[in-house]
Amino acid sequence: MAGLGWRRTATRGALFVLLVHPPVVRAADAPAVAGEPTLPALPTLPAVPPVPPAPADTAAGAETQAAAAQRAAQEAEAQVIELRRELEALERQRASYDDIRRRLDDLDARQAETQRQASAALDAPPAETRLVRFRKSGFDDGLEIRSPDNGFYLRPRARVQAIYTGEIASQGAQDFAPPDVSNFSVAHAEIILEGHVAGPFLQYRIQLDAALGQPLKDAYVAWRPSRLLTIEAGQFKVPYGLQRQYWEAELEFVAFSTPVTAFSLERDVGAMLIGRPIPGRLTVQAAILNGAGAGLPNDNIDLAYALRVVASPFGALPAGQGDVEGHRRPLLAVGLSGTYNLVPTDVQARTADPMAPIDLDGDGRTDNVAVWQGGAELRALWRGAALEAEWFGRLEDPGIAAGSRRYWGGYVEGSTFILPHRLQVAARIGRADLPLYGATAEEHLLRGHREDEQSGAVSAYLRGHRIKVQMDYSHLTSPDAQTAPAAHRVRAAVQIGF
Repeated sequence: MAGLGWRRTATRGALFVLLVHPPVVRAADAPAVAGEPTLPALPTLPAVPPVPPAPADTAAGAETQAAAAQRAAQEAEAQVIELRRELEALERQRASYDDIRRRLDDLDARQAETQRQASAALDAPPAETRLVRFRKSGFDDGLEIRSPDNGFYLRPRARVQAIYTGEIASQGAQDFAPPDVSNFSVAHAEIILEGHVAGPFLQYRIQLDAALGQPLKDAYVAWRPSRLLTIEAGQFKVPYGLQRQYWEAELEFVAFSTPVTAFSLERDVGAMLIGRPIPGRLTVQAAILNGAGAGLPNDNIDLAYALRVVASPFGALPAGQGDVEGHRRPLLAVGLSGTYNLVPTDVQARTADPMAPIDLDGDGRTDNVAVWQGGAELRALWRGAALEAEWFGRLEDPGIAAGSRRYWGGYVEGSTFILPHRLQVAARIGRADLPLYGATAEEHLLRGHREDEQSGAVSAYLRGHRIKVQMDYSHLTSPDAQTAPAAHRVRAAVQIGF
């Protein structure tokens, strides 16, 4: 029985060795693969010493042999574990080699691209021959000229707009026949030159419109010592109201609304400070002006003053009207503006009395009328839809000469794109008292004291505001006007510019 136990123990040890440690092919005997790291030869397991047969009647010898076989199996198991560890280390080393090879391939590709770009740069003309280039920024494009050191920059613009106006009007008390209109005209033929000289801190702008009787519109220089501050001097738009601040080429309708036309202060000569305490969020414009209008000297010894404050809590809005770009997040702007000016009295023109006194205080100068104007504005954009509204108020105080006169007006305008970036529909309603300061008594009689507007428009944008076709319809009423108290007006316009 002792001999049988010894044999069973030896057989189990041999089977354990064969199952745990199958025959291993040494790396040195296997053929090498190109590009692969060579694995070191695995150590050869020591042969398990043969177990000599023991006498069947010797129990102690059998136990000794069984213990020796068990020790040999344990040593073989330990060697197998050590070999597995070495194999795992070799696999990690091989993965590291693969990663290094991928990195080297990536570096080779980058080096080849760098060499290609360097070769293209050598073949390109020098920078001095590429001073004129085409500018593309969203829906705003055009030409620009810039020196290599950015000391000189010029951005020219041009626009031509042709309009057809057809109007069917009712006959007023002073009309001999219905004052209908059918007319083609060149509304605008503009050239704009703007840029900087000696660096971005010294800017300029010149705007001419050959279709107008007074062709010079803007002409000013601007000093911009930082992105927070700009000081302009020359002729520019009075900072009052919202819609009047747009370039007319970037309107949703063919022209401004009736209230804007009634209360607009247009352009004047003076100096203006533009502060941006929070760039893109808060803008303050403060101007001191002649108060006489574009291209005219001061008509008295007093100056005019204007202030406009606009807050844009969600970021700056585009310069043009509407939302051609189709902003994905809502944008909002709210603002307040006001002006004060002393203007020579218009009592003689207003009353049609050339003998009406114009120097009641006897100081040898024409009496002045204090004119105060205030305004509030709102503008919102989101995903091609736009909404804007304005309110205007005006107070004329002649002092002891007569009682004060008050006027107000406002409009609401909304639009949306039915084809993104291409086809837009818009609607507008407005009401305005007509100050008509300086107008004759006859003009006051013909125009009346108030005008109401209901309008709609369709615009096709072929290249943003630069190339577009527009058509609008307006129903205009002036209840007490002596000419054309009601009118249906259609305008069609096409403009091309850059």
